[in-house]
Amino acid sequence: GITVFAPPDSHLRVGVLSFQVDGYDSEEVAILLDEHFRIAVRGGLHCAPLVHERLGTMAGGTVRVSVGWFNTHEEIDQLLKAVRELIS
Repeated sequence: GITVFAPPDSHLRVGVLSFQVDGYDSEEVAILLDEHFRIAVRGGLHCAPLVHERLGTMAGGTVRVSVGWFNTHEEIDQLLKAVRELIS
């Protein structure tokens, strides 16, 4: 139910992840995560339409999650639990 857009080589990844949830527009996922779970993410084309054109995500964009030093493991688990609930 989820498509993740990230470099295949884990050594090239950073704390930003883009994904799509089947059956949802990216902005709809962002609103649901915000309103129902109080999780801040961004949905859309992220000022990168050429990237979305290449990925084939131009129609619905992607959901972008950014994590950093200030995020806890519990917060990341909360995000994963919320996304699992959306796809179930």
